[in-house]
Amino acid sequence: MQIKIEDISHSGSGVGKIDGKVIFVPHTDIGEIVEIKNVKKGSKFDKAEAANVLTPSKDRCVPSCPYFSICGGCDFQFVNYERELKLKELILKNELKKVNFFEKIDIFPSKNRFFYRNKIKLSYFEGKLGYYSADKNFVEVEYCPLAEKEIDYAIKVVKEYLKVYKYQNLKSVTFRKTDEIILISFLFSKKEKLKYSKLLDNFIVATFIGDILESDKTKLFERFNFKGTYKTILNEKIPADFNSFFQVNDEVAENLYRFVLNYCKNKKIINAYSGQGALSLLISKESQKVVGIEIQKSAHLIAEKIKKDNMKNINGAVEQELPKLLQKENFDLIVLDPAREGCKNSVIEAIKSAKIKEILYISCNFSTLVRDLKSLNNLYYIKNVSLFDMFPNTANMEVCVTLSLKKE
Repeated sequence: MQIKIEDISHSGSGVGKIDGKVIFVPHTDIGEIVEIKNVKKGSKFDKAEAANVLTPSKDRCVPSCPYFSICGGCDFQFVNYERELKLKELILKNELKKVNFFEKIDIFPSKNRFFYRNKIKLSYFEGKLGYYSADKNFVEVEYCPLAEKEIDYAIKVVKEYLKVYKYQNLKSVTFRKTDEIILISFLFSKKEKLKYSKLLDNFIVATFIGDILESDKTKLFERFNFKGTYKTILNEKIPADFNSFFQVNDEVAENLYRFVLNYCKNKKIINAYSGQGALSLLISKESQKVVGIEIQKSAHLIAEKIKKDNMKNINGAVEQELPKLLQKENFDLIVLDPAREGCKNSVIEAIKSAKIKEILYISCNFSTLVRDLKSLNNLYYIKNVSLFDMFPNTANMEVCVTLSLKKE
């Protein structure tokens, strides 16, 4: 069965139709004619795999990763980087039509398409490390070409370690690169003592018990070779620990932060979902005052360590703390950088009630971004949209939308 790809979906799959029904075909480009297989029927649309590309795109190339299309992590390795950026721009434009934005999107590419991630998490299954694909199959990997090379070396070492030491309750292993060293986190579902080996001597290692590493509910059990370590962002050293949040692409993150700082001169600013305070610290150098709000206790404690005189950090949920803060004080600008779930409705309503003049909304999930922009649409207009390619080879993207209060 043949199909012509006529569009691109928000998830990065090519879109075509057969007998009027939409079919999503991953790893295909607009204009290509492909033979499809393994069609999975759905009530509204079907999904299929490309068996053979009959009319390839001029931008099609051979993926460099042996796990491409198997592990499910990458979407665009089958085209060159210039085409990947064009496809992402088109995806974002299609989404922003829903909020009547049709203007130019500024694009900030990544210097590195590969070896850029300063953090990856690998699942553990029957003594092996790898990823779970979209169809829930476990795929063992020897390395990940998106990870920084020091992390790939650490993966090799841990795989050797796991050939010797087996665990019943190990869920995943997370690797993080700081300025000086790799942090390795072993996450267990139940308490299980780590069997230490000299193989791990060149890393800072910790074991945790819980469901998700980046959660206050997850408990630190043991740590080895521990010492203070840092992540440098725009010449500022930020203390780093096992469950700190940092953007995964250092170079693109710095471009994003420079962009934000352009709006901060001499203003009173709220940095909502502020993490361990890295962006708040940078903003403090430009602004009159910055107040960060962060729910994760461990992140809040790091923010307190780096606090400057014109910084304040609040430990609590944004939806609870922001309305109280806005009732007490006026602010010129709010920076929103929520998790993929976006902002709670109470956050949006508090901003609208306070009529804050400017909003910088940073999002890694354009679906919830668009949802929240619809709620802001009656009081704010979109000044510009910038796409920061934080996640090359994947359909994910970091987007920053600048909004201004409409004149009454």
